[in-house]
Amino acid sequence: MKKLLVLVAAVVAVVAFGAVRASASSAPIVIAYSKTCTAGGHCEGTAGDGGKIIMDVTGFRATGAAAQLTMSERITVNGGWFAVDLSGTSSPAGFIVLNGIVTDSSNGSLVGAQVHQRSNFTGVVGTETAWTGELQLMPASA
Repeated sequence: MKKLLVLVAAVVAVVAFGAVRASASSAPIVIAYSKTCTAGGHCEGTAGDGGKIIMDVTGFRATGAAAQLTMSERITVNGGWFAVDLSGTSSPAGFIVLNGIVTDSSNGSLVGAQVHQRSNFTGVVGTETAWTGELQLMPASA
């Protein structure tokens, strides 16, 4: 009976460990960035550790003090890249919240992944606006 109890405890421990690893591997990938944007809606900056972000506003509709936006974006990090189409809202409080889906990636593995992004206005640099934020990438299998 004692051996059976030890065996059951060992099996439960192995299953629990596997469940923790599975849930940790499906956690969102978070990429911090900073960028500057022209009045024409083109943005460039840094992403992650030595990566790059390029974004273009593809649609803008004012809704009072706020605005509805659509954007296309390309992120290059860790030797790979992904492209995403985003839509969301610009708040008069100085931030933009966007959501979208990865449409292409350097090896195809991220296509279909969901993206959530928040940009915070940090000021004006010359004739451009400056933003910092985080992009959360949720793999399609998550």
